[in-house]
Parts: sequence; structure tokens; C-alpha cells
Amino acid sequence: MTKRFSTPDISDKYLDSLAINIQFRSFGKKKYFCGQVKTVQCPEDNSKVKEILSQDGSGKVLLVDGNGSSKVALLGDMIAKQAIENSWEGVIINGCVRDVEILKTLSLGIFAIGSCPVRSNKENKGTLGQPIEIGGIIVKEGFWIYADESGVLVSKVKLEDS
Repeated sequence: MTKRFSTPDISDKYLDSLAINIQFRSFGKKKYFCGQVKTVQCPEDNSKVKEILSQDGSGKVLLVDGNGSSKVALLGDMIAKQAIENSWEGVIINGCVRDVEILKTLSLGIFAIGSCPVRSNKENKGTLGQPIEIGGIIVKEGFWIYADESGVLVSKVKLEDS
């Protein structure tokens, strides 16, 4: 279980941590979460999201670059349940989710820019493990994410006391 933390306190203490400049909404039951970053780029196709969340995610947060699209959802209840079964800490999506009424009951950190009822394409498009430019910063696999309702911080290293 993640020890309670505050992203404003982390930001004050660790000046090298950077905020992702996107106003995410919280959709999951977990309102704060942190972990080592895994990345996926997948414009309007959640095949790669499903693929990576089917793997062990212990201590990890998936950062999804959906190019800010609101045309389709990149995460729904079934894939979110799969993430929980595989011990993921959370998922942050520069895009949309669906099944909102179910997601809010699931013990998973889920941040996204919005919701959309339309399912995504299934064409196995996208890339895993590449650096993502998101909210004004570049995030690489292996970095650390700290997320709560105040925002999302990124650090190149794991931070103490969190």
C-alpha cells in the first residue's frame, strides 16, 4: 500500500520534480498513487494499453499518450479490472475513458482528460516504451510518477518519503 503523500509537498521538497501541465480528472477509486513509469503511445487504438496491462505491473504506473483525443475511450472497466489483477498502481491517460460509473468503484488510480462512450479501434497500432512528450515535459520509461487530486509530478528518480 502506498504511503499517503501530497504532490504539493513533493513539489516543494523536490525542486527537480516536474508537473505535467494537463488538468486530469480522477476516475478511479484510488485518489493518489505512484510508481515507476511504463509508456504507451496509442492514438485512438487501445490494443497496446490492453497488451501492457495484461502484464505484471507491480509498483508501476502506465502513462498513455492518446494525443488528447476525445473521439474514443482508451480504457474501460474490463481493461481496468485486468490492470488490478496484474497489480498496477495506476493509469494516466492523455485521452478518454469509458464505463465511468464502474471505474469509480475500482481500486485503481485512473486519471484521464475526460470520458467518451465510444470504444477504440483494435488495429494493434501504437508503440510501447518510447519517451512521451506530455503536458510540456518529456517522460521516459523508468521515471517515477506521483499523482493525486492536486496534479501529476514526474521525477527521474524515486523520491524518499513517498
